[in-house]
Amino acid sequence: MLRALHRTARRILLVTAAVIAATGLTGCDDEGKAVGLGWQHPSDLTLPPGFDENAPVPTYTKKWHMPPGFAGFPERWNARVREYVETNLEEQKQVCADAMVQYLTSAPGGARQQRAKMRFQNTWQNLMSLCQRKGQGDYLVFLRPNQLPEDLEWQDGLDQPELGSPKATKGGTLRLAIQRSFPSTFRVFGPNSNNAFRRYIYDDVDIPLIRLHPGTGKLIPGTADRWAVSKDGRTVYFHIDENARFSDGSKLTTRDFITSLYVRTSPNAQEPFYNNYYMGNFSKIEVYGNHYLAVTLSSARPYAPLYASLPPSCTSFYAEFGPDYPTRYLWRVAPTTGGYTVNPYDVVMGRQVSLARVADWWAADRKYTRYSCNVDHIVYQFVSENTKMRELFRLGQLDIFNAREADIWYEGLEIEPVHRGMIQRVHFSNIWPRNCFGFHLNCSQPPFNDKVMRRGFHYAMNVQQVLNTVFRGDYTRLGSYFSGFGQYTDESIRALPFSPEKARECFARAGYTEEGPDGILCKPDGTRLQVVMSSRIDPLYTNCMNILREEAALCGLDLRLDQTDDTVLYTRVKAKQYQAAIFSWGFSPPLPDPAPFFDSSYAYTADGDPMPGTTNITATNSPSLDRAILACRAATTEADAVAAHHHAQQLIANTLAWVPGWTTSYWRFAQWRWVRWPDEPDCRFCPPRYYDPVDSHLYWIDEKMKEETLKARSSGEFFPEEDIEIPLPSEPVVAP
Repeated sequence: MLRALHRTARRILLVTAAVIAATGLTGCDDEGKAVGLGWQHPSDLTLPPGFDENAPVPTYTKKWHMPPGFAGFPERWNARVREYVETNLEEQKQVCADAMVQYLTSAPGGARQQRAKMRFQNTWQNLMSLCQRKGQGDYLVFLRPNQLPEDLEWQDGLDQPELGSPKATKGGTLRLAIQRSFPSTFRVFGPNSNNAFRRYIYDDVDIPLIRLHPGTGKLIPGTADRWAVSKDGRTVYFHIDENARFSDGSKLTTRDFITSLYVRTSPNAQEPFYNNYYMGNFSKIEVYGNHYLAVTLSSARPYAPLYASLPPSCTSFYAEFGPDYPTRYLWRVAPTTGGYTVNPYDVVMGRQVSLARVADWWAADRKYTRYSCNVDHIVYQFVSENTKMRELFRLGQLDIFNAREADIWYEGLEIEPVHRGMIQRVHFSNIWPRNCFGFHLNCSQPPFNDKVMRRGFHYAMNVQQVLNTVFRGDYTRLGSYFSGFGQYTDESIRALPFSPEKARECFARAGYTEEGPDGILCKPDGTRLQVVMSSRIDPLYTNCMNILREEAALCGLDLRLDQTDDTVLYTRVKAKQYQAAIFSWGFSPPLPDPAPFFDSSYAYTADGDPMPGTTNITATNSPSLDRAILACRAATTEADAVAAHHHAQQLIANTLAWVPGWTTSYWRFAQWRWVRWPDEPDCRFCPPRYYDPVDSHLYWIDEKMKEETLKARSSGEFFPEEDIEIPLPSEPVVAP
């Protein structure tokens, strides 16, 4: 009863905060400002000291002011990690012992013995890693800069081609439209923060410690201007650029990475992901003064600097961090290290979000960023209807328009501004990991807690008919859950073909043996074979589902569509309150990471209930897949990593928890001719490692060309009609 009351109270607080922010209402004194978009955080000096004067830490840390509640956090966190390691050691020892007993008692060469051997080998690796972690001592350590190892070989990554164009001019506004629901929060972490819009204001804007060059795939500097890797390949040392700043002007130092660890793993954040992220991926974080940071991975792995790149959090921004964090910070915009930040005074709740270029951006003259972030403002308008979006673009009220859909590309752009050369059509070929777009199945509840039902559903989905009809053969069907990762993708994995015969056979095995007058199968007790497919509101999905439903009926399946806005869909899916869902996660290079999506620890609670709020939305619970995921993490060489990821992808396919959808190897859009792109030998238009070229921020607005175009439009003049075709580089782009 008390838990129910607390949940009700929390919901009331969330709704109240949203209403206050949306309507602009304020309370007495500073109450309104506490939840408002225009809130400004206080200075560092208002924060309490992070360490006591008598604490056994170097002098520089005693000058740190930290968010409320931080005092004693390093000791508490180190104790938690010790307990985590000890507990897991005992568990893994028992698993190893059980596997050894099974191996010794199994028939030599039999399948049971082989499984036991694999289980032992995978568990042994994890056990050795835990033993190594235990021997390393404390997780969080503060040292002096003169204690850095002397034999480090520092790299700066400045030998790669320039990005962007020196011809780019600063200024102007880029106007875009998004056919998604308005985000339910601007928080960078916490409940509902991992929404579809987050990437536009944080993920595609923030500069991490280390980046991949989007043209060559090599490592280049981010907020760290140099880095070094230990000889065992596990520890990465970073030197933070001493000019690095957040968008609010605060200096970026090692303190902000410790703040990030503190606030993201706090119970106040209500974000279980980050506890697993820090505990599982890293075995030690060492701070050497305000600008040197060392991160030790749980095990050596390829691209170690990239995976050791921790996220920072602006310390002073969390001056009011506490139990009410989810509501207090609901609409507060966290400072970024990138060239843009949300302009709180140009946000129209439910309709528009505007980014403003950061004044005196610290990376404005730095290689790889000096020709980026050129426009002064990026305005995102939330438009629910595609036809309205298309009309706004035709009228010149939007600068770029997504035209991936076949009907838009082939017929929708047969308009006067295109024929008069004022609007250009762009076909951009790219190299990028594909979203796992498809049909996710909830394995925690009927009907898909039965694997036979899942197999039947695969056979009942005629995705190829959708590709042929809706997408006119331009799209291709996905195979592996992790496609587009080059050699790390198992290209042998194929989706099960449409087959009414095989589908009906599976459904019969699941108990649906009777056929109703409308051809839909039923159980003898009258239970109808019906599946509800959840999706966001999108006319394209409606068209696709109309085809899929007709084809599914041939298999005896009644397929229904339930469309909601993005926020509702996202909440339902993460809470595992759905049957099937049209859904996808976005991935980034260089390697896939199956753990967040298929590790069984994210599937169920200790009580056996579906675990809400995790990214294992299918509730997949497979011991063999868990071991394969551990092998992916343990791989230290490229060859081992390729083999491990291929094996994991095969096991993911075998769960049948995901029906592969469709994808493309290109991005198509239309733009008014005043939107300009680089045309340099090493950077033509946009480097290929971008899914959507707009994410690169390498474009600019030619104000003179815009004035010329608008004048010609009113006078009836013409320009040459132009289609821009951007192929992949002639030389294969290979990652290091």
